Amino acid sequence: MRLSRVAGLAAFASMIAGAVASGQTPPTPAPTRGAAIFAERCKDCHESGDDRTPPLAELAKKSPDEIVAALTTGPMAPIAEGLSPDDKRAVAAFLTTR
Repeated sequence: MRLSRVAGLAAFASMIAGAVASGQTPPTPAPTRGAAIFAERCKDCHESGDDRTPPLAELAKKSPDEIVAALTTGPMAPIAEGLSPDDKRAVAAFLTTR
């Protein structure tokens, strides 16, 4: 088990090093990218204190699948327009790992 964890970390480090060496930006971890998307598209309403929008504490109680569904086909779909499926999962990861 420990060996596979070390191998996984080594592979990730190699990927980051290769991206940096080639001038590419290393991939952003999902919760970090999700936080940036939340700040850009969601924060103004969900941190406003308005009773019409659930605050972060309520969103954190939802499952990632519920968040993705709200962003894909639910009430937040218009706000999430243009986000990729990975972006939506990143927002869900950010909200549910707080």
